[in-house]
Amino acid sequence: MGTYTETIPLADVVVGDGWVGISAITATVNGETPGPNLTRVRMVFRLGQTEFVLDSDDGEISIDSADGWEASIAAQTDFLPRSGEWQFEISFYRAGHTSPWTLYRGVIVAHPELDA
Repeated sequence: MGTYTETIPLADVVVGDGWVGISAITATVNGETPGPNLTRVRMVFRLGQTEFVLDSDDGEISIDSADGWEASIAAQTDFLPRSGEWQFEISFYRAGHTSPWTLYRGVIVAHPELDA
């Protein structure tokens, strides 16, 4: 699915601060809503060997419309644990299929906290 992957921008954060999440994200392939129904959304952030995962199976992501492939990612109070440029991917799973479609990716910068 790499040919469908789009880069989306996310605003920088400060380590120790929360993150506002994504209020609405709609998955499309070539401008169309894929089928069959959306069953899972997973967002993985990576910095070196460190991963930070948000997953609809764990309740951090809501599937707002399974047939419309619409989801939202809740605000996070405990977010990225280290400063750096984190790579991220958002993968979508559909009914009857075990392989994800990774449709979005990008970079989010987590800045270190200033000394108090």
